[in-house]
Amino acid sequence: MQLVLPTLTFRRPDGRLDTTATARYAERAAATWAHLFILSGTTTGGHHATPAERATVVDLWADTVGTDRLTACCWTREDIDHAWRRNVVPMAVLRNLADQAEALDFLSGLPRPVYLFSHPEFSPATCTPALATAAAHAGVLPAAAKVSKMPVDQIRELRASTGPDFTIWDGTARHIADSLTAGTDGIVAAPLSHLPDPFPGPNVTALQHAIDTTQAHLDTLPSREARAAALFHLAARPPGHAA
Repeated sequence: MQLVLPTLTFRRPDGRLDTTATARYAERAAATWAHLFILSGTTTGGHHATPAERATVVDLWADTVGTDRLTACCWTREDIDHAWRRNVVPMAVLRNLADQAEALDFLSGLPRPVYLFSHPEFSPATCTPALATAAAHAGVLPAAAKVSKMPVDQIRELRASTGPDFTIWDGTARHIADSLTAGTDGIVAAPLSHLPDPFPGPNVTALQHAIDTTQAHLDTLPSREARAAALFHLAARPPGHAA
């Protein structure tokens, strides 16, 4: 089971990146057993940041903890190119793609290796089993994908259409056991982005309990922005607070 954590990017009161706080956070994150960290994803508002800010985040993490456990959520071609130059695998967002033909054209222009970020909020065309099958036939299937808002039955179909060499991360962590049974390689656990201390161990029961504890609080909040603010608040707590 792979654990993927969307990371937080800290800002100062004036809105500028707080590189000192973010570097300290990166060091804490690297000390956990998480397999992969997603930089500049939706959890931290990466889609609202500028390309220059996202590049700074990539550079900061690469310089602080190395690149082996990093992927950069890439919202523009500029993002992809910068991640590639820093030896960070890009996680290219499927964005504003009208149909499968546009999606295949987009995939054909990506560097390798590359991961996909698939969410229906950002594109009508997403990483469905049909698109994955077509991409495999065209020789443009990426190495992995984070899939969001995908029912477990469709995840099972996606696994069948891609085979065992394609890595699938479920964008929801509400049902880890079901996701793994359906064929995912791991889950993306935004409710652990604040890095609870102690951090849950690498077993489904402990992980699900820790996620559910924070998720229950996040579910009471009215918006993504409010949920992100709550995660930042939790991240600022002193050591020893699990949620």
